[in-house]
Amino acid sequence: MTKILVTGACGQLGSELTAALRNSHGSDNVVASDIHGPVALIGEGPYEHIDVMDKSRLESVIDRYQIGIVYHLAAILSANSEKNIDLAWRLNMDGLLNVLNLARDKKLERVFWPSSIAVFGPDTQKKRTPGNSATNPTTVYGISKVAGEQWCAYFHRKFGVDVRSLRYPGLIGYKSLPGGGTKNLSVFSKKTVPCR
Repeated sequence: MTKILVTGACGQLGSELTAALRNSHGSDNVVASDIHGPVALIGEGPYEHIDVMDKSRLESVIDRYQIGIVYHLAAILSANSEKNIDLAWRLNMDGLLNVLNLARDKKLERVFWPSSIAVFGPDTQKKRTPGNSATNPTTVYGISKVAGEQWCAYFHRKFGVDVRSLRYPGLIGYKSLPGGGTKNLSVFSKKTVPCR
């Protein structure tokens, strides 16, 4: 069975996805990684402390576990991106480029990388927004997502890297605490959806 690496496994998407992947592919086939310590939320299975800006560390984990698929979720989200523009750009771009370069060099089967509706700006059509609408982001996070989409398209065209992406809206999971861009959404949701 193909081995899977999840970067950002302790975050909002990562904690939910890692548990689901381990349930469907077997715990030993899904390597969770993050810069934070492993949390019980992601379940049993291998865990590696990885800063995705450290390409050699990322490569050593890919080699050690013979990874074929990467779910690259490590990122600094919107609110925190605005607070630390330089770090957000380095993490969001260098981390992605490290994954894409390793996918090319190691001939990985597939890379999944989430984009965001943050790529759109305030002038974008609000309902039934076409996928090819102009991207005019007004946040650091949105700018990094537009650039990331372009890098993914480039690596696919130029090197044949199978990289897939969706533009997610604001997502929160119930397993990890909101923060960095999901806290406001969490508070808003709590106020609009009655708890049962």
